[in-house]
Amino acid sequence: MTFLRSKIIVFIFVATIFFLIFWPTNPTNYYSKQSCVGQNSNSPIENNGPGPVIDAIRTTTITDLKGEQKEYLNAKGYITYLHTLRKQHKTAIASLTRNADRAVANNTVYSVTLKPQLPPSGDPHDYMSLGRYFWPDPTKPDGLPYIRKDGYVNPEFFTVLDYVFMRQMFREVQDLGFAYFFTRNETYVQKATYRIREWFLDEKTKMNPNLNYAGFRKGEVIGWKTGVLDFHQIFRMLQAIPLMRYSNQWDPSIEVGLKAWLSEYYVWFTTSKMGRGEGKAKNNHGTFYDVQALFLLDYLGRYDEAKAFAKQSIENRINKGILPTGQQPHETERPTSWFYSIFNLQGLFMLAERADHFEIDAWNYVGPEGQSIRKAVDYLLPYALNDGKGWPVPNIKGFEMNDYVKILELSYIIWGDEKYLNSVEELRPKAKAEQAAGLKLAKWEDNYLCNIALLTNRLLWTCLY
Repeated sequence: MTFLRSKIIVFIFVATIFFLIFWPTNPTNYYSKQSCVGQNSNSPIENNGPGPVIDAIRTTTITDLKGEQKEYLNAKGYITYLHTLRKQHKTAIASLTRNADRAVANNTVYSVTLKPQLPPSGDPHDYMSLGRYFWPDPTKPDGLPYIRKDGYVNPEFFTVLDYVFMRQMFREVQDLGFAYFFTRNETYVQKATYRIREWFLDEKTKMNPNLNYAGFRKGEVIGWKTGVLDFHQIFRMLQAIPLMRYSNQWDPSIEVGLKAWLSEYYVWFTTSKMGRGEGKAKNNHGTFYDVQALFLLDYLGRYDEAKAFAKQSIENRINKGILPTGQQPHETERPTSWFYSIFNLQGLFMLAERADHFEIDAWNYVGPEGQSIRKAVDYLLPYALNDGKGWPVPNIKGFEMNDYVKILELSYIIWGDEKYLNSVEELRPKAKAEQAAGLKLAKWEDNYLCNIALLTNRLLWTCLY
């Protein structure tokens, strides 16, 4: 019954989002009411500005038995809503199941033990990744220790595949869990449990519960705190697992072992020098540290700790990471300032979504100097609408729109400001062009499941990247 109730909630709020999209924002300009019982509004109305097509949103007003006026969407508007709802839903689920089918067919072994070079510990079960922005020192004969060139990825980063395997495992388990939720295909659960066991529990292939050699810089003896960011996408897996508990193919012993592994990892995460250092970071690294912490605490059932942590995190990240103007100074100091401004916003949105679960309204929190998540969104908007012209700081990688358009969609749902809807209308073609061109991880799909998630009880939260 709990599952059925969740599905009903999802459907109700799916309908709500489409009414938000098609409903007029200015009644005097977009539709007129008739006082006669059952009469349609057929007077000509101009449709000059951005927004829904008038014919699709005309309304009719009727009088009920109590003499009260009741308004409903006309037939054309309602069938447009139904058509769009069905099409978006079918497209999203088809994409999701394609991904899940590929995950089922993928027999690649995901294991930290396969890397061609060992960390200084000599233990192949220790996770290892190389510093993304670190290069050989040209002033040293052997190039060691490596030095930082921020914004420029060293291709050596991809020679150690622990990072790639882990991210792919998280994404596949997410796709498999969500696809099971919609299709009840038990094969998806079987594959997901196999992947979880392979990465965390199997004695031959498992990862040790630490990140001691994440962000490793050649020439050093230990990893670097920034490598803790590698693990933050665990949120994908942790959101999918509850959806698979309904399956008769779900193995509860898997979760017992996983929770033991994650409990041990959380101790490392909060007590090691690397973990504590990452938690103190002022930029996106600190934000996503908090995202990771909240998901872990929630999954491990430590709700009181999670609520207290969420409140502290929201205040800290907004008060110290956003200026009264909305600029994010710790992101704009980076050479790829546009990318990191959006990336940190993604983290802040995830924090706010998590905080909702603990009755903390981070969406509307305002810091002592007027700082807020909404201001950070608005700060970027004029530059997005002007192809980045006037951006006040250096930026070496252009002004991609795909991820920002996703943020604008969610901003409209959260705050209801028409400027976000109008901006999506203007910027969406550019985002779709980026998707078609294969930029970054842009996929040819709309934000359907993400928008549903934000309107419901967060059964799905897959939208930001």
